[in-house]
Amino acid sequence: MNLFILVILVPALAGLVGWVISRLRNELSFIGAILTLYFATRLFINALGGELSYRLFEVSGQWVWFRLDQLSSFILLFVAIFGVLVMLFSFRYMRNWTRNRSYYLYVMLLLAGANGVLLAGNLLTLLFFWGGLLVVTYGTLLVGRPGAEEAAGKALVVVGLSDFAMLLGIVMLLVATGGTDLVPAGPLSLSGGAMVASYLLIAAGALAKAGSMPFHGWIPQAAKTSPATVMALIPASIDKLLGIYLLMRVSFSLFDIPGNMAIRNVLMTVGAVTVVGAVMMALVQKRMMRLLSFHAVSQVGYMVLGIGTGMPIGVAGALFHMLNNVLYKTGLFLSAGTVEFWTHDDRLDRLGGLARQMPLTFFSFLICAMSIAGIPPLNGFFSKWMIYQGIIEVGGQGNRLYPLFLVAAMFGSVLTLASFLKLLHAVFLGQRPRELIRVREGSFTMWLPTVLIALTCIAFGVFAFGLPLSRFILPALPGRMAAILGQPGSWLGVWRPELATVLMIIALGVGALLYLLGTARKPVRGRTFVGGERIADEEESRVPGTAFYSSVKELPLIGEGLRFGEGGALDLHNWLKGLLGGLGEALRSAFDQTLDRAFALVGRFVLAVGAGASKLMTGQLPLYVSWMFLGAALLYLVLLLR
Repeated sequence: MNLFILVILVPALAGLVGWVISRLRNELSFIGAILTLYFATRLFINALGGELSYRLFEVSGQWVWFRLDQLSSFILLFVAIFGVLVMLFSFRYMRNWTRNRSYYLYVMLLLAGANGVLLAGNLLTLLFFWGGLLVVTYGTLLVGRPGAEEAAGKALVVVGLSDFAMLLGIVMLLVATGGTDLVPAGPLSLSGGAMVASYLLIAAGALAKAGSMPFHGWIPQAAKTSPATVMALIPASIDKLLGIYLLMRVSFSLFDIPGNMAIRNVLMTVGAVTVVGAVMMALVQKRMMRLLSFHAVSQVGYMVLGIGTGMPIGVAGALFHMLNNVLYKTGLFLSAGTVEFWTHDDRLDRLGGLARQMPLTFFSFLICAMSIAGIPPLNGFFSKWMIYQGIIEVGGQGNRLYPLFLVAAMFGSVLTLASFLKLLHAVFLGQRPRELIRVREGSFTMWLPTVLIALTCIAFGVFAFGLPLSRFILPALPGRMAAILGQPGSWLGVWRPELATVLMIIALGVGALLYLLGTARKPVRGRTFVGGERIADEEESRVPGTAFYSSVKELPLIGEGLRFGEGGALDLHNWLKGLLGGLGEALRSAFDQTLDRAFALVGRFVLAVGAGASKLMTGQLPLYVSWMFLGAALLYLVLLLR
């Protein structure tokens, strides 16, 4: 059977058979994930020799067909890799969740649907798998704690409406051009109103899938109830890969956004607002999963910023950051899942001091946290550095807004670092609560995926040119962008990660030596006093990480913005609820007023008839006899006329 069919059919069948034969669901799901990785690897290798395609059938003049190039093939490969890692982690972790039977089915269907999206040759084929993913995502989010129905429903509304917008954009494109090929002979110009509207509607579907503002509200909501593996797989990996993939396709293969600075400014504005808005919300969160979910939103802003620049180095940085984000966000969610598995809690004031008991989880979390914060020489720094250069190049084209975008991107990195300093202290450092004394390291299947991800973050940062950029990112760039980046002077700054790594290792070694010679062998245990009285109970003197940055909420402008955002003002779902609620209230009020006026009119009519009839009822017998004779005369007249 053709590899295009197998990479979609195998995970779906493995999930279905495992759901029917529940005793073998772990084994069948893992085998299905491994086979999917095998087929994806073969397709990736085959695509190195050139574009591949496979036609299925024709419907009303439009072919349903598959297409694979180096952009879709490398994302296909990493979807399969993360599917295997999350599946391996799930074997132990999901034992604590009662709805785990359906979970494995949904995960395998997610892999199948994601592969279908990446292999789609035109927008109609993509739309079929895209819609299927919406249904599967809804089912996957239902696998959670009480309240999961609300989160799943919110995702269904927000992503479903954006998918409808994407459908409308595809219809407009089909009417205007007669074709829906994802990679036409040449990118379409964004010169007419219909073309601009079509691009924006399709881009809205991509941004919602990626989790950009204002389509992000379902992600923090899902973090309250969903397992860590669901958060690692959907908003952290698959949705990011698919959303940015589609945005890349429609921005450079289907349409030509480099030729329209207004559209690029719109994208960069969305990216900048997403970076700063989401990271500010993450800064003041008090639950581990919810904090990570806001960072999953914030990092999308960097990718949208890079794509919006339209510059080769910015676009390459966006693709690289997409890959990096999937790495460290998956590692962070899975590491947090290990902590939650043993502590049965993700509230930051209930955690602390777990580094000694969970050294491998701490190592993985630390590396991924430094990477997302953009600490050199890790991979997160390298991709952000490329995006910064892309923004600077936009300024060279005469865009006067570029300083705002650059400041937003750099400010977001600073706040991300501050946020993860808080999280590291609250979870792994500081004082350990008494009830967590028996917490230990996760099992082999739980720490192995996170350690592999952490090591990959290091390798992709230190050897960025030799590994991810040359093998995955640059070959996947659209048009002549890869050739432009290969020219002398195309890289504005100079960053040598290998040399920087050596210098940092030397600096860290010297620092460790000074620490060991200084205070490590002479620990001093102090006593805690409050108001002049000694506190004997260590638990009372414990300082949780939730107190970090609490004063930010008191700042005049930023504090109001945080309260504004915490209330859901930036959430599209709340906008829709408010709009529909207001419309419903207006209709109810109009209907009530109409009924009131109708009842009042009928009442006045009845009163008038009663008043007239009361005047006729005088109580005089001659008058009544006269009315009787008048009625008889009228009746006789009617009979004569007939």
